[in-house]
Amino acid sequence: MPLGSAETLALAGMMGAGKSTVGRELARLLGRRFVCTDAVIEARAGKPIARIFAEDGEPAFRALERQVVASLAGPLVVDLGGGAFCAQASAEHLLRRGRVVFLDVSAAEAARRIGATGHRPLAASWEPLLRRRLPLYRRAHLTVAVDGKAPEAVARRILGLL
Repeated sequence: MPLGSAETLALAGMMGAGKSTVGRELARLLGRRFVCTDAVIEARAGKPIARIFAEDGEPAFRALERQVVASLAGPLVVDLGGGAFCAQASAEHLLRRGRVVFLDVSAAEAARRIGATGHRPLAASWEPLLRRRLPLYRRAHLTVAVDGKAPEAVARRILGLL
């Protein structure tokens, strides 16, 4: 399933899966623009995600997230926030516009990568979130296990599968 020149390549998965780092490497290798949905949301809201959650609540954040995902089109490499691919309309949009790759990371590897950071509002509930999200992530076109792999190796594996 080769990636078309106008298709979007989106990376889905839990926090700590390496979506940002792998996405930047894929964008470099493909000569495409890299988009981080969380960064776009922060720019539109004028505040960090943690403040959006604290001041406006998760529903407001998810509404912004759906708007950002709906605007994605063209030859991009996209780092999706952990819950972005879980919204039905967002998943359908992304699956139609290109290829979605689920970066599958274990709880132990994710914990090692993200540590005990306070800037990730949902980090404390990582494992219950994964249980809820896993069936939704499985809708992706491809799944790539990332534990113990360098971001460059993951990016090259994705390119090989495409």
